[in-house]
Amino acid sequence: AKIFSVMKGACDGGLDVPHSTSRLIGYDASAKSFDAATLRKYLFGGNISEYMETLQEEPEKYKRQFGKYQAAGVSASGLEALYESAHKAIRANPAAEKKTPSVPAGEKPKRYNKQRLTYSQRKDRIRQKLASAAKKNAAA
Repeated sequence: AKIFSVMKGACDGGLDVPHSTSRLIGYDASAKSFDAATLRKYLFGGNISEYMETLQEEPEKYKRQFGKYQAAGVSASGLEALYESAHKAIRANPAAEKKTPSVPAGEKPKRYNKQRLTYSQRKDRIRQKLASAAKKNAAA
């Protein structure tokens, strides 16, 4: 599961997280052995590069899935180098950088859900609906 990959990253980053290699990718339960090469392949995007290679046969799907990689000039073979450079950059400066807000100061961010109405607003809305219905019945 992905959570164990996160735990592996935390351990590699220096956190002391009690764990067993039997929970990581590359562990063969039937043989009770751990293959570090398989884990390394997943950590450096080997599974993603394999998927990129299979999707290259269907250009439309490939562009939809990996269009940003294509625009950046990253191919399936260059993915491991990209992951290595990302790991190197994290090790060089592991402190999280504070991001600038995408919404300018003084403006509210866009809401994707409706704001909840207050009790008085709900009561007022019901009154308006009843008045509208009464007006409709009187006209008919």
